[in-house]
Amino acid sequence: KIPVDSNYRFARGVRLLTGDKPIDVTMGHAAPYVYDFDGDGKRDLLVGEFGSGIFRGETTSDSSPLANARLRIYLNKGTNNSPRYDGFRYLQSEGENASVPST
Repeated sequence: KIPVDSNYRFARGVRLLTGDKPIDVTMGHAAPYVYDFDGDGKRDLLVGEFGSGIFRGETTSDSSPLANARLRIYLNKGTNNSPRYDGFRYLQSEGENASVPST
């Protein structure tokens, strides 16, 4: 059995910003993940950019309805306790944007 702390409460939600604007993906269900991508000791933010509907990303092929889902990396310019993000770049592999087919 896993002990349950009935007094535990989640902290109030906080809108994350990039520069002075809220982080907002092009389309889909953002799936954030925190990890130190650049090895500087500060946790960066990875956010999925995918979903159904009209997607401004490229399609997997001319005949496919699937769009290439991408992953945005927001590097932390602040601290782990007070992160600050300023823009993003797409996760890349061998110089090209990494992607996953999405409906």
